[in-house]
Amino acid sequence: YRTFALHILRNTKGMLKKHIARIKTNLDRFPPDIKIFLVRAFVFFIIWKGLYLFLWQTPRTIDEPLTQMVGKHSAWMLNLLNNTDGFYEKRVISSIMIEGERIERPFSQIYLGDRKVVGIADGCNGLELFVLYLGFILAMPASIMRKAFFSVGGLLIIYLANILRCVGLAELLLHIDQYFEIAHHYIFKMVIYATIFFLWVWFSKKITLLNPAHDIV
Repeated sequence: YRTFALHILRNTKGMLKKHIARIKTNLDRFPPDIKIFLVRAFVFFIIWKGLYLFLWQTPRTIDEPLTQMVGKHSAWMLNLLNNTDGFYEKRVISSIMIEGERIERPFSQIYLGDRKVVGIADGCNGLELFVLYLGFILAMPASIMRKAFFSVGGLLIIYLANILRCVGLAELLLHIDQYFEIAHHYIFKMVIYATIFFLWVWFSKKITLLNPAHDIV
């Protein structure tokens, strides 16, 4: 048995060495600028996740003001579109039991008078969309001015698109709620991600990963 185990171990080590060598060979074929892009994106992702999970998630340092802002601006736009002042945002806390422990989940609730219309949780405030978008912008080789312009302008466009998504969902719940689920899970998500993809394409239009010296502001 010992001889057999040693034989298996040697074969396993040999296979691992072959796979590692193959991966290294494939990585060496990547152009240097693409390697830099991938490393930058990976470092950005690790730094963001570390800061968010260990410092900002539980106290809702970023989520709380952003979620409330999305709720307030969605209510404002609903009032504008419906020519009324009956929509308003209110901070609400719901409780759920998870493995015998009660967990409180604050969120932003939009009302029409006394009627609950739509709730906006932290997962719907657009924060992860901002990070996804910024990660690509910061990882690409471009001038600081170009990155600053597309970072600020892109975040504003994504924020507005998310507001329109929340307003659209609210209108569906008020008038044709049978389409809410498909719009919530598929249609509006596709629109948001298409918006981000369009911004990436626009940003990358005058940039090439193979020759960053030709980047144009």
